[in-house]
Amino acid sequence: MNFSLPSRPTLIAVSLFAWFSQVPLAHALPVLGASSAASSNGSTATPSDWVTPEYRNSSSYIWSGDNNSASGYAFSSATGAYAVSSSAYGYNGSASAMASILATVTNASNVAQNFSLTFKIYGGSISATNYYALDADEYLSVDYLASIKIDGNQVWYSSASIQNNGGVITHDKSGTDLNSNDDGSDGYYSWQSRYVTIDLGVLDPNESLDVLAELSDSATSNVGVYAYDCGGGYEGYGGYGGYGGYGPVLQSTSVCTQSKGNASAFYGDPFEIEANPVNADPNSLRVTTRAVPEPGSLALLALAAGAAGVARRRKKRD
Repeated sequence: MNFSLPSRPTLIAVSLFAWFSQVPLAHALPVLGASSAASSNGSTATPSDWVTPEYRNSSSYIWSGDNNSASGYAFSSATGAYAVSSSAYGYNGSASAMASILATVTNASNVAQNFSLTFKIYGGSISATNYYALDADEYLSVDYLASIKIDGNQVWYSSASIQNNGGVITHDKSGTDLNSNDDGSDGYYSWQSRYVTIDLGVLDPNESLDVLAELSDSATSNVGVYAYDCGGGYEGYGGYGGYGGYGPVLQSTSVCTQSKGNASAFYGDPFEIEANPVNADPNSLRVTTRAVPEPGSLALLALAAGAAGVARRRKKRD
């Protein structure tokens, strides 16, 4: 990534890697998507995008004064990895990110094949926590949505959201529950890695289907700051009171301010692999097939099974 996000949460990911070496497929470079947005206290970031055939990313960052900032980041790679991250601090902050990978799977064999798609979710988290009591009109919110679509039809998805309104937290999950032991009621929700397998159905020779993986998240913040004693300090040049005749006044305490809370989400790949397949997990996304018996073969199998049954009955009578 080309910039560091503040308070980056624990790793979160759906990573996709098309491993076609042992599968009779015709395939081309996938179509990649990545976009981001960020605004803070009336100021809006201009996204910075980097696009190549094998890799795409988008980053947005805006700082509008002490404790007011927002950032969004997204990338997608031809190796199948993608990620999104959003965070917002302070007044009227919002951020969002989206990444996608669209690949076409074609049965290049001369027999019908049943296709299955397996992908890995690495784990992740979303947070809308406050560090100091919020006023009634202050709020934090965060969400994510991950989905797999086949020919435009959604076959798998997972989403979750957390809202913190004046310190009152509400939460929601739908689709695949990535962690049934964590409901997000404390303002923080996280999940661990797992594999998911989806049956894509049967493709006849030369038939194809489109697999679209989409991932997005967003974060919103509208909270003030709180002040605290951050320790003693010295006024004057170089931070030393009286040194060299500068700033003779000793300041016994120093007051600092910090945002009352922040909203953040990170859902993506644990490695910045860009277009380097060497670092990709070959089991992250794997398309596998099995041949579908032809009607004649099924009839022969049925006949053989029937003959075996007759033979067993005769043996019992004997």
